[in-house]
Amino acid sequence: MGGNASSEIRVWVCGATAHGVHRWARETGIMGELYTENQFRNPEGNPYYWDQVVLDAVRAEPNIDLYLNTDVREVDASGPADSREVHSCTGWMMGSERRITFHAQQFLDCTGDGLLGHLAGADYRIGREGRTEFDEPWAPSEADRSLLGSTILFHTKDTGRPVKFVPPAHAKDLSTTPILRNRILRTGDNGCDYWWIEWGGELDTVHDNERIRDELQSVIMGIWDHIKNSGQFPDAANLTLEWVGSLPGKREYRRFLGDYVLTQQDILQQRQF
Repeated sequence: MGGNASSEIRVWVCGATAHGVHRWARETGIMGELYTENQFRNPEGNPYYWDQVVLDAVRAEPNIDLYLNTDVREVDASGPADSREVHSCTGWMMGSERRITFHAQQFLDCTGDGLLGHLAGADYRIGREGRTEFDEPWAPSEADRSLLGSTILFHTKDTGRPVKFVPPAHAKDLSTTPILRNRILRTGDNGCDYWWIEWGGELDTVHDNERIRDELQSVIMGIWDHIKNSGQFPDAANLTLEWVGSLPGKREYRRFLGDYVLTQQDILQQRQF
């Protein structure tokens, strides 16, 4: 179905448990049903099987018409910026080269980057507000456009025999970076174990997406070159790269202004809504 939790990017689905930090919490509702089904069908956590769990659930719902590989290109909307009304949106189905227009009374922006709302002219913010705007002592003194960076993950497998790795020309030389000073590399790590390969937060994580992708992939090649060829990881002799992501997993971008803006005080005071 696409997105960070799909086999295209492979971020873990965890929800309320926060990777086990909240030991007595669990997701319920639709996410809980999907998670339970995945545990039954896919105890090994194969990302391709997870795709099928989600796809089966969507196709089993009679009230959903699914248009895969269709991205929003145009939005027809009217009204002032703080109360826009969307009349229709138009998407492009890439593989079939079809232009499809959707009409509805309500639209949910699940694009991740807030593209539909942006094209509709809705008010939004990017980055961090200044400390005084909402009286948040943990905020920066001045507003800025700093974001959480993007990440590309990778998976390895044991081939049962020695496999060499010749790094590509763009592989990052880790000796010129602080990566090895700040992280411990382990040959058994895979996927989200490398969540910390994050870059691009000082750029525009949408409009600089390709530049960020190239940098992240160069870091991954550099890490793998170090593991395979530095001589510090003899147990990596039989390992090879099985998969490297081609799409950066983004963490944040546009934040739309609704009826209420959540602040630091709301979180610390555990305000009830």
